[in-house]
Amino acid sequence: MSHSSKAPYVPQAWENTSCPFCRSEENKLYEKFGSELQYTYVRCKNCGLIYQNPRPVYNQHFIDAAYADYYQYAENLTLEDLTRVRESSLDMFREEVRYISRFDKKKTAVLDVGSGMGTFLYAAKDIYPKAVGLDVSQKMAAFIEKNMGLKVYVEQLEKFNYPGKFSLIHLSHVIEHVPNPNEWLQKVKQLMDADSILVINVPNKHSLGGRVKYLLYRIGLKRQVSSGMNDASKTPDHLYEPTVRSLRMVLDKHGLEIIELFTYSRKDPTSTRSAFSRILNRTFHGGTNISAICKMKNGV
Repeated sequence: MSHSSKAPYVPQAWENTSCPFCRSEENKLYEKFGSELQYTYVRCKNCGLIYQNPRPVYNQHFIDAAYADYYQYAENLTLEDLTRVRESSLDMFREEVRYISRFDKKKTAVLDVGSGMGTFLYAAKDIYPKAVGLDVSQKMAAFIEKNMGLKVYVEQLEKFNYPGKFSLIHLSHVIEHVPNPNEWLQKVKQLMDADSILVINVPNKHSLGGRVKYLLYRIGLKRQVSSGMNDASKTPDHLYEPTVRSLRMVLDKHGLEIIELFTYSRKDPTSTRSAFSRILNRTFHGGTNISAICKMKNGV
């Protein structure tokens, strides 16, 4: 029984979908999850992506339910929060920016898609003369513009028009929230030139911890694999859960060459702090998140 004070989330409607990455119709059941096991993850037999099918219809009702806490959080932000947020601090983002900017030859302009509270942009503005954000929250955008003096556009990526190109585009833990990843990747390429770098960070469903949880689920010692979904008010905002294999396939499909791919934890965003971290995350890809640093193949 849920003890949440929030009203239970109930989708207005459901829709069946093919694999969001490769469009294959072939899949197999991965798990049932949710407070009443009302949601379903399937695994694509072609690329290995784990995705909701059926899933709640992606409409304004779903968006409001999924991101209500996010919108509310924006009302009470201060710049001090950039250093206080556990495992998502300014120091962590500065470490990431220093690392990924080494791959960017020009370092002229950076776009952070899903800029949130602006921590990545704040870290990047010391290296990039132009740092631009894109987000769905007007309040988050206002906070960044007022406190950091950086421009944040409030609109969906597929509708975003910008007069120039970005030498670095950063999509961190955002693409798994959108129903149309192929459209997003095509749009991203329009904002890149031959030397631009794209960084995509996503959760790793096949992390070491995830594989252990799935084993316990399969032998009946765990009710569900997906965490945080035993509350009836929770909205399953991850429409799919990437794996290393599925991410490689979708990037290749869109003509994006992977320069470097590794898994990581929030405590070690570049997986370079220790020999153990390098082995776990760079050799065996066992970390909780995946980072893919890409460029366009042949500059096209």
